Amino acid sequence: MELNKDAIRDAITNAKRNNIHNVRFYNQDAGEFMVEMAQKGEHADVVIMDPPRTGSDEAFLSSVVRLAPKRVVYVSCGPESLARDLKYLTKHGYRMKECTPVDMFPFTRHVETVCLLSKLHEAKHHVNVRLDMDELDLTSAESKATYEEIKAYVAEHNDGMKVSNLYIAQVKAKYGIIERENYNKPKSDDARQPKCPKEKEEAIVEALKAFKMI
Repeated sequence: MELNKDAIRDAITNAKRNNIHNVRFYNQDAGEFMVEMAQKGEHADVVIMDPPRTGSDEAFLSSVVRLAPKRVVYVSCGPESLARDLKYLTKHGYRMKECTPVDMFPFTRHVETVCLLSKLHEAKHHVNVRLDMDELDLTSAESKATYEEIKAYVAEHNDGMKVSNLYIAQVKAKYGIIERENYNKPKSDDARQPKCPKEKEEAIVEALKAFKMI
């Protein structure tokens, strides 16, 4: 896509000399051409942009977004306008993957920059997941050690002593660690539950301290 007719003529000549047949050249303003493509609902795999130092305009950039190419190669000779245009593209579904400066203007403050952007993938499929919020509602203390980890600690440090979930729950409640609703509660209000023996309570307390739960 080029406005200069001589450049188009040279491109056609070079394509013939190199036996290249899978390319077409258009003598038209690139911005207008892109807008027309977008309006027709056409798409492109790759868009290579090489705007002047002032950069592109929003009409062209919005057309790029509508065409939704998988990749955009942005060739720029103006870092300020490049930063502005990249901000627009990254806000509209693109991510910059690579950026390479090329010193085409030695002994000047100018630099050519080539950037590769790729389109972010949009989710095409959705999976419905049902969560039981009671299972997720952990207190900060509960999240530090599981009942099995507490049991293992007690057994390891007390000659194989065994403690039940009920005993652990009783000791945790005694030290203000709030259990989840209905956890280890008796089936009825009149149900009688065994109390944790003192030696086992002390062992559980040591485990809770080791896990920094109390």
